[in-house]
Amino acid sequence: MLGNDVVDLALAKAESNWRRQNYLSKIFSSEEQQIIRSAVQPDILVWLMWSMKESTYKIINRDSGLRLFNPTAFCCSFKMNGLRATGFVHFREQMFLTHSDIDTNCIHTLSLKASVSKDRCHVVSVENSADYRAEFNRQSSGLVLEKDHSGLPQIVDSIKNTVHMASISHHGKFVKVAYMQQ
Repeated sequence: MLGNDVVDLALAKAESNWRRQNYLSKIFSSEEQQIIRSAVQPDILVWLMWSMKESTYKIINRDSGLRLFNPTAFCCSFKMNGLRATGFVHFREQMFLTHSDIDTNCIHTLSLKASVSKDRCHVVSVENSADYRAEFNRQSSGLVLEKDHSGLPQIVDSIKNTVHMASISHHGKFVKVAYMQQ
């Protein structure tokens, strides 16, 4: 299982005032809030941890069908290495691995169940538009992005005749489609 999330940093800055009173306490634990408050680049850490939580939530939702909004139930720990962060998200008794790429435009996080190798995961970037699925299908020879019988995203590989679960994230001008190959 995998989940992914992308944050368009320009849009997040324009639309979300995380510095307003009580905003952080609705999303982050007291430990996470302290990390944000003491950071040199607190904006980056807010959206990094948000994307870690959101990408992991997508796995929980897909696996269990639970639709919940309780970001403080997802606890993040991570290590920065330049423009990358690797970490863990704990939810109840489960642990998920996260891999994040950070640049001046966006943060993208891939979350995986601990038993899944990142080497099996592929991410395709397309520009966000009303027809991003058609754009994905045009640029990904032999791959078709569609929804399964439950309305969840999947990739059909018409060359290998295989189907792969997928995770789609879009925010602002970015769309990231993540999928696993068997």
